[in-house]
Amino acid sequence: MTITLTETPKIKYSETSTDPTVGGDGAEIPVIMGITGNSTPASGILTFRNYSAACKTVANGGIGTDTSTNPLLAFLKKFFEENVQKESSDLVVPYVYVIDLGTGRTTTGSGNEAVTTLTTATFTTAFANAKIKRDATAEVLVGFEKDDTAAQIIPLIDSALAAIAADAVRGSPRILYFGVDGMTMDELKSLTNATNAKYVQDSRCALVGLYNEFGKTCARIFTTHYSEEPGYAPYRSVAPNTFIERTSTVEDAIQNAGIIFNHDEKPAKNIYPKINLAVSTSFAKASDNRPNDCLLHARRNVDQLIRDAFEVIYPQLKRNETEVNLSYLQADLDHLVNEKILAGYMMDGTQIFVEESASNPIELKVIGVAVPVNATEIINFELYIKPPNTTLGA
Repeated sequence: MTITLTETPKIKYSETSTDPTVGGDGAEIPVIMGITGNSTPASGILTFRNYSAACKTVANGGIGTDTSTNPLLAFLKKFFEENVQKESSDLVVPYVYVIDLGTGRTTTGSGNEAVTTLTTATFTTAFANAKIKRDATAEVLVGFEKDDTAAQIIPLIDSALAAIAADAVRGSPRILYFGVDGMTMDELKSLTNATNAKYVQDSRCALVGLYNEFGKTCARIFTTHYSEEPGYAPYRSVAPNTFIERTSTVEDAIQNAGIIFNHDEKPAKNIYPKINLAVSTSFAKASDNRPNDCLLHARRNVDQLIRDAFEVIYPQLKRNETEVNLSYLQADLDHLVNEKILAGYMMDGTQIFVEESASNPIELKVIGVAVPVNATEIINFELYIKPPNTTLGA
């Protein structure tokens, strides 16, 4: 062994670009695509680690400075307010990717006959470019407004979901999040209602109600471990009694429409501002027809298993398909599944098997069943009251 020491013994310090104590296993890294109103939008895919980096002119590497006219900047402001580490165990998104969609709209005609519509090409180009960032696990669309009708919004959502589905074959499944500024809950329900001509019901699509809470809600989800229900932990940046109070009947209707909303949970003396339940838009299906992954904590958990399995499977690509190599691969997959079960992320019954294709000599098939851990959503609490003891001195 050759000793290559060329300087005196010392301890050396250097700055790193990411904080190793935050982010990490469980937090999501999103690609956030949004309307900024910039006539000359920022080019390429930007990376921001905090709000101050985004709140700069385009010339200085940001996306603008006025949250009142810039929906994407306003979203990021709320996002980073929630994306903070208050406890040492808190997950934090280390950085976000951002695509500036500029005005995002095209106006034809003039005067009273002017018609403004969402620019389809701007969005579809962003959907394709978002896939360049392979470490991203979620996509967010920012900037839809009430005047952008369902006939304009839903085709873009469908296009985004199709792009996600096409890219998922590469082992990087994602979930799409969106909201609509100015729409009431009843108007949002129409976007997931199958009785309408344009609607969306998909387990990889999340509709966030109340647009002014959109950024914080996404941050709350992305900083929740993929195996947990995002509505379990309270918000880090929201004070109690902030959210709208609704009757149980109204809340049930919003949830059953596949819409994520926030509320204050008041089990006793304390008040906890939380997400009600992280549902996907597929939750809007009839209760007896909802898919197994209609809740985001199940979908996110299985998606992470897919990503981890791809990492295990990858070394076999172009390696000789010998009995020994296949046994090694199966053992590695068994180890992955057992680790997930022991960690409490997956339940017994989760299995991934390797088998040779019967029709193609150079193809290997990997098949499996994922059983993600449940979250307790209903607790039935019963007590029996016995008569008091009337025997004095007993």
